[in-house]
Amino acid sequence: MLNVLVTGASRGIGLGLTQAYLQRGERVFAVARNPAAAPGLQALAEQYGERLQILAGDLNAAGAAARIDAQLGSATLDRLLLNAGVYGPAAQDVLGADDAEIAELFVSNAIAPLRLARTLAPRLAADGVLACTSSAMASLQLSPGAEMPLYAASKAALNSLLLSWSAQLGERREFALLALHPGWVQTDMGGAAAPLSVEQSVGGLLAVIEAAAGRRDCRFVDHQGQTLPW
Repeated sequence: MLNVLVTGASRGIGLGLTQAYLQRGERVFAVARNPAAAPGLQALAEQYGERLQILAGDLNAAGAAARIDAQLGSATLDRLLLNAGVYGPAAQDVLGADDAEIAELFVSNAIAPLRLARTLAPRLAADGVLACTSSAMASLQLSPGAEMPLYAASKAALNSLLLSWSAQLGERREFALLALHPGWVQTDMGGAAAPLSVEQSVGGLLAVIEAAAGRRDCRFVDHQGQTLPW
């Protein structure tokens, strides 16, 4: 049985990943900002009992990574899936968004995930997988983020931090490190017009994550397993 930690587990892709790993028979640590207000997560808790452990945590809060680490006790992890993130200010423009909105966006989408990743990485089993939800809009070569430039920049920052961390670890990194593009998905952020259901995206992501186990590489990859340019 694998030990899997998922952040942003209250809804959307995070909830979908939580359910998918539970259905496989794994043990899941699901991190949510306000678990009591997450009916989907509570329903899974009733269904799967002790194999789902719900952890309360706002990743943006000071000391959040240390508190989540403490809640895990002596548990080791095989999969660390950092999915939490936000769209950011409605005005996706440096002239329209204020400093506080921009700061919250970058902390949510880039800084907080890396803080938690670096805090929990010592718990990862050899040949495990650490994956962060990114976006194709993060790619500086593809540059498809014209309509959401601040969001795209925050995900590009996430990718940059992942690459820097991988370089710092060098041969000491014994786990795969992935930046995942889930596709355009029918979530609160993606909207009803998106072509992919949560189940379709999660099915692809799960296959990509499991294929990476034991490979110890660092990749930017989509839900179909296609490598994307950084």
